[in-house]
Amino acid sequence: MILRHKIIFTLILFAGFIFRFWQLDQYPPSLNWDEISHGYNAYSLLKTGKDQWDTSWPIFNFRAYGDYPTTVNMYLTIPFISIFGLNPITTRLPTAILGYLLIPISFFLSKMLLKNTKSSLFVALLVAISPWTLFTSRQVLQSTVSLFFLLLGISLSLLSLQKNKSPYFLIPGVFFWMFSSFAYHNTKIVAPLLLIFFLFHYRQSLLKIFYRNTKLLYATLLTILLLLIPLSNNILNSDSRARSNWVFILNDAAINVINTQRGEYANPVVGKLLSNKLTYFIPAFLKNYLDFLNPYNLFFTGSTQHQYNIPNQGLIFPILMPFFYLGFFYSILRFKKQKLHRFLLIWWLIGLLPAALTSGDLPVLRAMTILPLPFIFIAYGFQLFIKKLKLLKFESILFYLISLLTIFQFFHYWTIFTSSYNHSYSQSWQYGYSQAIDFVKTQYPNYEQIIFTKKYGEPHEFVLYYWPWDPAKYQNDPDKIWDYHANWYWVDAFDKFKFFNDWEIKDKTLYLDKKTLLVTSGANFNTQGARILHTIHFLDNTIAFQIISYEP
Repeated sequence: MILRHKIIFTLILFAGFIFRFWQLDQYPPSLNWDEISHGYNAYSLLKTGKDQWDTSWPIFNFRAYGDYPTTVNMYLTIPFISIFGLNPITTRLPTAILGYLLIPISFFLSKMLLKNTKSSLFVALLVAISPWTLFTSRQVLQSTVSLFFLLLGISLSLLSLQKNKSPYFLIPGVFFWMFSSFAYHNTKIVAPLLLIFFLFHYRQSLLKIFYRNTKLLYATLLTILLLLIPLSNNILNSDSRARSNWVFILNDAAINVINTQRGEYANPVVGKLLSNKLTYFIPAFLKNYLDFLNPYNLFFTGSTQHQYNIPNQGLIFPILMPFFYLGFFYSILRFKKQKLHRFLLIWWLIGLLPAALTSGDLPVLRAMTILPLPFIFIAYGFQLFIKKLKLLKFESILFYLISLLTIFQFFHYWTIFTSSYNHSYSQSWQYGYSQAIDFVKTQYPNYEQIIFTKKYGEPHEFVLYYWPWDPAKYQNDPDKIWDYHANWYWVDAFDKFKFFNDWEIKDKTLYLDKKTLLVTSGANFNTQGARILHTIHFLDNTIAFQIISYEP
C-alpha cells in the first residue's frame, strides 16, 4: 500500500475501535438475559469447573435456559472475567474484540478478491461503521464470534492460493473454517458446505499444490477429518438441535396453520393437495431468500427485533443502495465467465441457508454468514459505476465523496443509537435489574423471603450475575426449585428468593407468614400492608420496578 492508503486504513481501524469499545457497558443500555447467561456460566466455570446446572466443562453446548447455545464465546469470556471480574464490559469484550477484528480481515479478504486497494479500503470502512456489523459487535453474540473464525478461515485458505505465498496457510485456514462451526449453530450448516464448494471451485489450483506437496494434502485432510468427526457428533446431538426445532419453517406453529388451511376446503383430498408441508415450505423458503434483496429491509427498516437493529434503520446505509444492486446483479451476469463471481454468489446462497430455513422476523443474526459480501458487492458496484460512465479521472474524488456521505449517514445513525434508542428501548434490554439487585443486596439480611416478578424474563439469572452469587452455593442449594416444560428450564426459587409470574404477584397469600421484600413491575402489587421502599425507572422514565416491603 502507498502511504496515503496506509493512513486511511489506520484511520478506519481507529474509528472502528472507538465505536466498538466506547462505553461498551452503556450502549446498548444493559445486558439482556442471553448476555447474562453467557457471563454467569463463564464465571461459574471459572470458580467451580461447572456451569450453573452442575455440568463439568460442557464441550459443544451449555444448557442456558434450554436453548443450548454454543460454548466458544463462553470460554473466550473466562480469561477476561478472571482478570477484571464479572461485569458488563468483560462479558461483552470477546464479541467486541472479534467484531473489531472483522475490519482488517475483511480488508485483506476483499483485496484478494477484488484486487483493488481503494475498493478494499471502502469495504473496511463499511465493516467498521455499518449498522449490521457495528451493532452486532457491541453485545454478546455467537454469530459475530463465529463470523470472525469463518472469515479468518476463508482468508487464510485463499491466501494459500496466492502466488509468492506459502501453501501451508491452507492448514490453519481449513482449521478456522471448520472451527467456526462450533461457535454458532447456523455455521454448522454454512461452514462445511462452503468449504466443500471452495475445494471444488479451486480444485485445479489445489491439485497443483497437492501434487507438489503430498504432505500438505495429508495434513489438510487430517485437519478436516479431526474437526468433522466431533462436528458430526455435535449436529446429531439433540441439545444442538433444540433451537432449530423452534425456529425451523415447519415448526409446530406452521403445522397448525397447515391443518387449519386444510379444514377450509370442503373436499379433504383437495385440502391435502393445496395445503401441505411442501406448499407451505417452498414459498416461505424463497421469500426468506428474497427478503435479503429487498431494499426496504436492507436499507430502510432492518429487523423489528430491537435487540439486533435500531427501529427504522436499515442494515446498510441508503446512500449505498444503487452500488449494491449494480454489483450484485452484474455478478449474476458474470457468473459463468468468472470464478470470482461464482465464488461470491455461491457463498451468498450457502450463507443465507440458515436464514432461509427459519421462520420469524428478518433474521439478521442468522444471515451474518454472508458478511462482508454486501459490502464487497457495493465496492464492486462502485468500481463498475466509475468504469461504465468513464469517470476514471474522477475516481478519487468520487471515492472520497461517497465515503464522506456514508460517514455522514453513520453519524446520524450513531446519534440515534446513543440518544433516542437507549432512551426509548431500554426495556428491550431488560434495563433495571442491576439497579434493583443493588438495592436488594442492602436489604437482604432484613427479610425472610425476596420475591421477584418474572415479567421481564428470567430474574434468577440476573440475581446470580449482578450479586454475583457464589456458583458453588447455587449448584448445591437445597432450596433451589426448577422444572422443565414448554422446551424451557424455569427456576422458581433458590436461597430466600422466589420467582413468580406477574399475574401471581397480587396473591395475598404470598406475604402472610414471612417478612417479605417484593420486586415487582410498576403498580403491580397488593397494597394491603405494602410499604414502597424504592422505584426504578426505565430510561424513558416509565416505571421498571417497584420494591415493596411487607411485614406479617
